[in-house]
Amino acid sequence: MSSRLKQLLWVLLPLGLLVVVAGMQVDVMEVDSAQYASIAREMLHNGSWLEIYEHNQTYNSRGFPDKPPLVFWTGAAGMWLLGENNIGFKLFSVLAALIGIYAVGRWAQLLYGDAAKLPAMLFAGLNVGMLLMLQDIRTDTLLVGMLSLSLWQFEAYFRNSSKTAFVVAFVALALAMLAKGPIALVAVIVAFGGDLLVRGDWQRLFRKEWLLGLGIVLLLLSPMLYGLYHQWGWEKGIKYYFWTQSFGRITGENVWKNDLGPLFLVETYLWAYLPWVPLMLMAIWAAIQQKAKFFRMKGGWAAPIGFVLLFVAMSTSQYKLPHYIYIVWPFAAIWLSGWYVQLSNKKISQHVLVAFCSILFVISAIMLFYVSQANIWLAGFVTLCMVLLAWRYWKSEDTDLQLFGPASMAFLYLGMVANFWFYPMLLQYQASSEGGKWVQQNLNEQTCYYFDLQNHSTHALHFYSRQVIPMLSNLDQLPTNKRTYIYTTQSGLEAIQASGLNHNIRQELPSFKVTHLSGPFLNPATRKETLEKHYILSVSP
Repeated sequence: MSSRLKQLLWVLLPLGLLVVVAGMQVDVMEVDSAQYASIAREMLHNGSWLEIYEHNQTYNSRGFPDKPPLVFWTGAAGMWLLGENNIGFKLFSVLAALIGIYAVGRWAQLLYGDAAKLPAMLFAGLNVGMLLMLQDIRTDTLLVGMLSLSLWQFEAYFRNSSKTAFVVAFVALALAMLAKGPIALVAVIVAFGGDLLVRGDWQRLFRKEWLLGLGIVLLLLSPMLYGLYHQWGWEKGIKYYFWTQSFGRITGENVWKNDLGPLFLVETYLWAYLPWVPLMLMAIWAAIQQKAKFFRMKGGWAAPIGFVLLFVAMSTSQYKLPHYIYIVWPFAAIWLSGWYVQLSNKKISQHVLVAFCSILFVISAIMLFYVSQANIWLAGFVTLCMVLLAWRYWKSEDTDLQLFGPASMAFLYLGMVANFWFYPMLLQYQASSEGGKWVQQNLNEQTCYYFDLQNHSTHALHFYSRQVIPMLSNLDQLPTNKRTYIYTTQSGLEAIQASGLNHNIRQELPSFKVTHLSGPFLNPATRKETLEKHYILSVSP
């Protein structure tokens, strides 16, 4: 790696940190992130760390405990440290992801030498998927971070038999399993087990120390397993965690099904791994052309096997969401860095990538100036600075800098647009969070309910109001001796008007499901037509 590429770090680090911190302050989004934040806040208050509750009821998703507890534990711990706010909830998940990015770089360094360290970190950290993972916190943020740390430490153990690496590898693996279940263990076994099988290293496959490592994992999983068994029993607790939740999505035993087709995650990957997608496609094509010769390269089989088999496994699942593909991120970064450092002619890669990054600049500028309608002077200054930096790196005589400089600036520009302008604008229309803030700031001890929300999620309402707001099944349940408040929809308002209750509209909230973006919503000229209305009403006896 050239000395000039190392100097790029002094620009990347402050700008990257700026993007990350801005993302931590963005409101949590319905449904998943807001749900996890709400449960974590509730956990902090009720002190039930092993048995998980949501809205004062057992945490239940279609009759099962949907997610392992690490995202709730870390969210509650962060809020205990920093307060019940966005940064407190996101703190430890973001730190885990940043550790994972560093770990990917160190893993690449072990495989391909010093020249691969920074490229691998850039491939792992500067992409659209990681931008979303660091802002819209889900279980995948912790999973990818801890899995990356585990993979690095396993590689270190294989190379030098370090006891410390052995312990850290299994501790990180246990944390990854506490984040999203056995899929983390599958990822490690598939990658390194496949590598050892292909290389014929049978002795390492059947070493006694693996039993000790599994013992470490079970010890760290034991608090969760105790809570699952005590709250849910064997079938819906322990078996669900170890089998049904993960493997049941392939066998059909899991109740979650959306049958999006085997190419859904391929399509997702093509946008989620920007700006590096063209390079990754080139690396895959090079592997196909070289066939067996490619897999005898210095780095071995672990990353390609992990990438391909996990991609196929996720694609065969009967229930798929875009963020399921994030587990292949560390394997993609290692594979790509190994291809890049062994590439003799980098000119084609540079031109292809710069062309894609130019498109990324244009898309980001449209998001900034048209969709978000940002202040033209500030937004224009930021845009000019990032374009000039990209141009400066493109005109450099250093080949690495010509590739990574413009790509990094294009991505960081996208990150700034997203976290400083686009998402803050977007979340003004998440009525549940805006309503929760109003309740927290204005109601103090007054009783508030929600009514007739139909298919609208309420997790952000609970999180930002800093209380569990009870549901009103029908208007007869309203107290008759005091003023109460109701958060409701247009149809709920009409029902209250028809009931003859004495009420006043205290707050009118524009509402849009922000994770279901559409062209008419993104267009400021037609946005108003896509909005529903939610209300906060005061009801008097």
